[in-house]
Amino acid sequence: MKPTPKRDAFATAKFAAQPANLLLSVDPQALIGVARMITAIFALVAIYLDPTKPGYLATEARVTLTLYFFFAVILVVRPVRRRIDHPVHLLTHGMDLLVIGGLALLTDELSSPFCTFLPFILLATTVRWGLLGAILGAMALEGVLLLVGWPDLDDGDAELNVLIMRSAYYLVAAIMLGYFGASRDLSRRRLERLAAWPNLFSADIRVWLGSLLGHAANVLGDPQLIVFWQDQEKTTGMVAVWRAGHLQIADMSDMELWSAIDAELLQPADATATFRRLSAVVARSPSTPSILTAATRLRKAYSAPFSGIRYRGELFVINPTCYLEEGASLTTIIAARVAAELERLALMGDIAQSARAEERARLARDLHDSILQDLTAASLRLKATMAHVPEQARDGLALVNAVILDQQRRVRHYVENVQLADEDGSLEATLRNCAASLRQQWNCDIHVEVEPQQLVLPGAMTLEISKLLAEATANAVRHGGATQLELEAAMERKALQLRIADNGTGMAGTPPAACRPPGSMAARVADLHGQFAITHTAPGLAMLIQLPV
Repeated sequence: MKPTPKRDAFATAKFAAQPANLLLSVDPQALIGVARMITAIFALVAIYLDPTKPGYLATEARVTLTLYFFFAVILVVRPVRRRIDHPVHLLTHGMDLLVIGGLALLTDELSSPFCTFLPFILLATTVRWGLLGAILGAMALEGVLLLVGWPDLDDGDAELNVLIMRSAYYLVAAIMLGYFGASRDLSRRRLERLAAWPNLFSADIRVWLGSLLGHAANVLGDPQLIVFWQDQEKTTGMVAVWRAGHLQIADMSDMELWSAIDAELLQPADATATFRRLSAVVARSPSTPSILTAATRLRKAYSAPFSGIRYRGELFVINPTCYLEEGASLTTIIAARVAAELERLALMGDIAQSARAEERARLARDLHDSILQDLTAASLRLKATMAHVPEQARDGLALVNAVILDQQRRVRHYVENVQLADEDGSLEATLRNCAASLRQQWNCDIHVEVEPQQLVLPGAMTLEISKLLAEATANAVRHGGATQLELEAAMERKALQLRIADNGTGMAGTPPAACRPPGSMAARVADLHGQFAITHTAPGLAMLIQLPV
C-alpha cells in the first residue's frame, strides 16, 4: 500500500517527537550531573592531547581537573536527594565556579579553553531556579570573568576586547535564558491556577458556567470569553458571553442565524479570522442577541472546538494576556472542561428526570391504592345517596360528585405528567375545559382567549399552564372574593405571554413593584424558566407571566 501524505506527516511528527520525549523523561538533576561529568571527561582528554599553557602549571591543572572529574562522578552515582530548586545545590555550583575559575587562572586566564565551560553553570542555575537562577548565574560568571581577567589587565598584555565580548555574551545569554525560565514558571503557575477548578454541584447552567468562565478569565488576565454550543438533537444553539466579570446567556432561536454561525464554526481557520467573520454574520442579522452586538477591539483571539456525546461547539478567548503557544493550549484545556461540564449537566438532568419518573410511578401506585380508591368509593356513595334525597337536593350532590370525578382525573394526569385529555390538542381547548371545571368548582365566571387559536404546546407545559389557571382562580376567589377572571394567552417573540386579571378586592394601597407574587405560582413559573410580575393591584389583581417556548 502506498503511504499517504497524511500518514507520512503523522509518522514524521511521531519520529520527531521521540527525542524530545526521551529528553523530557530524564530527571533534570541527573541531566545536570551527567553534563558535568561529560564536561570533565572531555576536558581531561583535551589537555592530555594538547597540554595547556603555561607548561609549569600543567601538572596543577591536571590534578585539579582530575579531582573535579571524581567530584562529578560522585554526584552522578550518589546525587543530592533534595528537590531540584533546593538551596543546597548552591554549594555544588559554587564548587563548579571555583574549579572552572581556578583552571582558567592556571591556564592562560581569559584565553583559557576552560572559559568555554562557564556557560554550563548559567544553564544549570536556570534549569534549577528559572529567572532567579539566570540572574544569579550571570552575576557569578561576571565575577569570575573579572577575577580571571584582572591579571591580564595588570601585566601589560591586556585582553580587554575578550573580557568585554564574553561579558556581553554572558549577559545576553542570561537574558534569553531568564526569559525561558520566567516563561516556564509563569506557564506552570497558570496551569496550577487553572487546575483549581471550582467545585459546583448546581444544576443551574448560569451558576456553574459563570463560575467556570470566571475562573478561566481570572487565569488568562480577564479576557472576553464566548462559547457557542448546540445540542446535537436540536437545530439551534446557545451562546454565552463572559465580559467584564459578568455572564450573559442567550438562546439562538433564529434557525437561519444559527445555521450561518454553525457554518463558520465548522470551517478550519485562524481564530482571529473566524471571529471577524462571525462578527460580520451577527451584525447582518436583525435577530442577533444583544450580548453579541457589543463592540470589541480585537487584538488577538484563540479558539478551540469541542464535541461530546450530546453537545458540540467552540470556545473563543478574546485578547488574553498570554503567549501564542500558551494561549492555544490553555484555550483547548478550557474548551475541554466546558464540554465535560455540559455533558455532566445533561447527565444530571437525565438522572433527575429518571428519578422523577420513578417517583411518579411510585406515587401513582400509592394514589391508586389509597386516595383514588377512596374518591371512587365516595363517588359511588354519593350516587347511591342521590336516589334517596329530594329532587331539589340532587343538583348539589351531582355537582359535588362531578368535582370528585374531575379531581380523580387531575390527580392521575398529574402523576403521569401527561396533557389533560382534549380532542384537538390545542392550548385553547385545554384551558377552556379547565375553565369549565373551575367555573363549577368555584362559582366564578372564567373567560379564556388564546392567540393564535391553533396554538399547540407540549403536554407537560400545557398541564403546568392549567395548574397556573387553577391556582390563580383559587387565590382570586378565596382571598379577593372575585366572581370574574380573565386569561389571555398570546405568542410574542418566541415566548408565551399569559395575562391573568380578576375583579376581586386586590391589594389596595400596595404598588405593583412592592407586591410579592403568590409563592406556589412563582415557583411553578421559575421551574418553567419564566418571568412573573404583578401589573395591577386594585381594584382587582392583574398578573403577567412570560414563559419561553
